[in-house]
Amino acid sequence: MRSGRTRRAPVAPAAPAAAPRAWTVEQIRALGTSTDLATAASVLGMSRSAAYKLIRRDAFPVPHFRAGARYRIPTAPLLAALHLPDTPTAQNSEPGP
Repeated sequence: MRSGRTRRAPVAPAAPAAAPRAWTVEQIRALGTSTDLATAASVLGMSRSAAYKLIRRDAFPVPHFRAGARYRIPTAPLLAALHLPDTPTAQNSEPGP
């Protein structure tokens, strides 16, 4: 008699996860005056689910507001939380020789 168990095909190992996206200051500024919570979480290097958990506990590291059913994160405080300048600085304002 058979035991009733069937053999399963071996499962291939999962592909490694993609490397997290690295945000530049210019890309963050290009988001506009505010962005959604998932994008802000990506900028801060955290998962979307972790961001929602923090925001529900009122512990998200950046000020936020709610627009209807969605959370919005202003980009100026997001830049400040990352210790980045809010506005671009002139690299070399004096004319060269």
